[in-house]
Amino acid sequence: MWLKGFISNHVNMKLLKTCVILLLLTVLFFTLRNMDLLQVRTGIKNSAIIPNKVTSAPPTAPPTAPPTLPPRPDDFCTFKPLSLADAEEERMLLDSIAWPESPRPPPFFLLNQTSDPAHSTFTILPGRGGVERHIGDQLEVMIKMYDFQGNPKKSGGDVLLARLHNRALEAGVAGRVVDHLNGSYSAVFPLLWEGSAQVEVTLVHSSEAVTVLHRLNREHPERVLFKSLFRSGSISETASCNVCLRQTNQPQCNYTDLRTGEPWFCYKPKKLSCDDRINHMRAGFNVRLKDKEEKLFQR
Repeated sequence: MWLKGFISNHVNMKLLKTCVILLLLTVLFFTLRNMDLLQVRTGIKNSAIIPNKVTSAPPTAPPTAPPTLPPRPDDFCTFKPLSLADAEEERMLLDSIAWPESPRPPPFFLLNQTSDPAHSTFTILPGRGGVERHIGDQLEVMIKMYDFQGNPKKSGGDVLLARLHNRALEAGVAGRVVDHLNGSYSAVFPLLWEGSAQVEVTLVHSSEAVTVLHRLNREHPERVLFKSLFRSGSISETASCNVCLRQTNQPQCNYTDLRTGEPWFCYKPKKLSCDDRINHMRAGFNVRLKDKEEKLFQR
């Protein structure tokens, strides 16, 4: 009887030890698995987001935004891409930077009806977890654009930069701005540090100013002027150069890079040959803005 009871107790002790070991291993596995999550959540308990008003007082703009497809600076050029692959790559790049289409501006526009950063506002939207935010969460801001008369804008196309920063920590991150094409925008920021943060939204160009830039790129792609000096012996001449030159009766020198395909042309000097080119320089900038348009770019 005693031997039977001893064996029974011995077996029970072994089972108890086995259960305890399995329980400890389970707890250890669960702790290791969730350690990172626990560390992140406890580390940002007191973080806060401090709203700020729209900063930067850029342009007040003219008419409305640009066409869906960006202007092509080579419309008047005889030089075209070297291959179908180059043409396709160029089109894909242009499509990727195409600006939202907005109404065409009237010939005469009022500056007080253009985007005004002073009247424009933004609001920090509540997060899923309420006021408390954690590292790794996203902060979303809703931006509303108004004109100088305080009227809400009805179309998109403004160039906005949004950033979240903490000067004391020297930390900052850019926000992803989404144009809703109705005068409102969303900016989304990842939360990357513990502590406070400040939202800042800057109007770089109003939609009206963007329309002017599109017109200039389409009608006058050669606004940045370049020249080259040609010399042979005692004879010197200068000639205009650019990626593309307007077709005239004057012959052109083709300096396109044979390896990369990058185009470059100069008008041929009257007395010298294309081989006599000795240097290259920028010769100025031709603004070509119409009446009132300059005010759209004044700071």
